[in-house]
Parts: sequence; structure tokens; C-alpha cells
Amino acid sequence: MTDSMPGASIRNMEKSASRPKTETKAFFEIKVGVYCTEVQARRLVDEIQLLLCPDPEHNGPCPIPWTTAHWDLDRPEAAATYPALVEQVRIEQVASTKVVCDRLGDGRGIV
Repeated sequence: MTDSMPGASIRNMEKSASRPKTETKAFFEIKVGVYCTEVQARRLVDEIQLLLCPDPEHNGPCPIPWTTAHWDLDRPEAAATYPALVEQVRIEQVASTKVVCDRLGDGRGIV
């Protein structure tokens, strides 16, 4: 990923960067856009949940309240929300297609 394409962002961090750091709790949303299968997305959510709560069978509430979710985005939604991710997928798909053509063709991507 490039510097202009963050893998995750925290809303209001730029606004709060100039404020003194305090122990005051606030709500934050961490968003991660990924291009994967539904099974891979579910596994990723499961791993994130274990990071937030390493012992899911513990008694009582978690010390840091949290929630996770995953959902499908259609191409227009993905392009609006994660334009850099959609572009990266497009670039990688073109590169993958060229590799396959190189293996099947004459080395110039021509089959």
C-alpha cells in the first residue's frame, strides 16, 4: 500500500492530534477495506475479535467495549468508500493476467 492509501483510518485523529492527550475515552471507528473471499473476511473478523478480546470465554464484560462487522460492498460502493483499494485490485488483476499470458504466450503478453 502507498502512503496515500491507508489500510486503516481512525476518524477524528487529525482533529485530535493538536489536542493534549488525555485518558478521556471516546468512540473511534477503525475501518479496513479488503478484497477477499467471504470465508477470508470472516476469518479476518475472527482474528480482529481475538485481538480485542483474547479470552472470549472470560467472565464479565470486556475491559474495552467493542463490536465488529463485515459486509459485502458492490463495486460502486467499494469505489466510493475505498477508491485506492479498488484501483490496487484492478492493477493487480491486470498484472496477474499478464503473467498468465506470458506463461501461455510468447513472453510479450500475447496469447
